[in-house]
Amino acid sequence: MSFRSYLQRKKDLGSSCLKLALDGHKGDDIRKSLEKLLIEWGIERVCTITVDNASSNDTCLAYMKRSLTNRGCTHARSQYLHMRCVAHIVNLVVQDGLKIMCHPVNRIRHAIKFVRAFPTRLDVFKKCVQLSKVASKGLINIDVATRWNSTFVMLDNVEKFERAFEQYALHDPNYKTELGKTGPEPKPDALDQRGPPTQSDWVYVREFKQFLQHFYDLTNKVSGTKYVTANTFLEEIADVNFLLGEWSDHVICGDDEIFKCMGLKMKAKYEKYWGDPEKMNKYIFIAAILDPSCLVLILYARTKESHFFKDMIEDTYGCIIEENEILWRGYH
Repeated sequence: MSFRSYLQRKKDLGSSCLKLALDGHKGDDIRKSLEKLLIEWGIERVCTITVDNASSNDTCLAYMKRSLTNRGCTHARSQYLHMRCVAHIVNLVVQDGLKIMCHPVNRIRHAIKFVRAFPTRLDVFKKCVQLSKVASKGLINIDVATRWNSTFVMLDNVEKFERAFEQYALHDPNYKTELGKTGPEPKPDALDQRGPPTQSDWVYVREFKQFLQHFYDLTNKVSGTKYVTANTFLEEIADVNFLLGEWSDHVICGDDEIFKCMGLKMKAKYEKYWGDPEKMNKYIFIAAILDPSCLVLILYARTKESHFFKDMIEDTYGCIIEENEILWRGYH
């Protein structure tokens, strides 16, 4: 195949993927489109199908398991066909953390919206940036509240402008008044999300932003499309476990209830999906074992008694060997 033919083939596959997304979002619609495209592309062997945890995807995968098994197009009788999207699970973990940290984040978000609402306000804010000698060429940007990675980008950018917001409050008397009315009424025993950002809000956001940086980098890494990612899943899952464990230890030893509650909530969500190695897709382990660089992780687990790796490796090693034999027989 020439390079030009390869590029055309890649373009055709891309347009087909677009068609799949447009056929419908119900489980039956997804499986019909997916099955049609597998036939069109001439794919006769399917190892895994990676999806998020939407119920329509569960319906689709239940059908595809039966169909591919009957056609002899999959391995291990489709036992490990369903691969949960690592980036999606990371998203669920972080979203749980954001729900706890919503009060300082929302106050900062409301302040940004207020300043950006009118050109005159933005001009005043630019002058405040100059007066505060903020070392940034860009300006504040607003996030998409339902996408945590855009929230991270917003926080990463806005924390440089803390002094500019304080200066703005001196120039615009409506700033504190309007923000005091912005947001839902506080429930009993709940923190008030209304008002301008406080000094403690900026402290919370800076520490939370540093924590989110790890998840942001991890998500970008496992979401790559121009390189293989399957062999990195085990390492990335372990990294998340380490980060949450370190964070939980830090906040549990302290007396800050917000950080403590956030760490425990995120850890609970993580445990739901990756807490038990026996419930994880075994291909995650197989891909890692076939990668020579992962031998370092295995040696670390055995020499340093890393709880997460030690349990995963020792509890599933025999099962992995058995499944490899099944896959080998099925392939041949």
